[in-house]
Amino acid sequence: MNCQSKKPLTPALRKLMQTCINLQTTNAKILAAHLNRSPATIRTEFQRILEILNVHCRYSALKAVEDEEWLNAKITDEDD
Repeated sequence: MNCQSKKPLTPALRKLMQTCINLQTTNAKILAAHLNRSPATIRTEFQRILEILNVHCRYSALKAVEDEEWLNAKITDEDD
């Protein structure tokens, strides 16, 4: 992984990744319903995450953020 900073994901992107872990899915429709966003927004956010983390799939992104412990920061609804 080639990340420029310690926590390269925005609060909204971290919330998406945390929700993936909590719901045990990367399905855009399920995540969109849970986060009150459109599936297209979820797909766009995943593309941003993949680019930021320099990985090629959602599962690699999840592993990367878990390995780096980037999800330990407090995530609130105000971070959207």
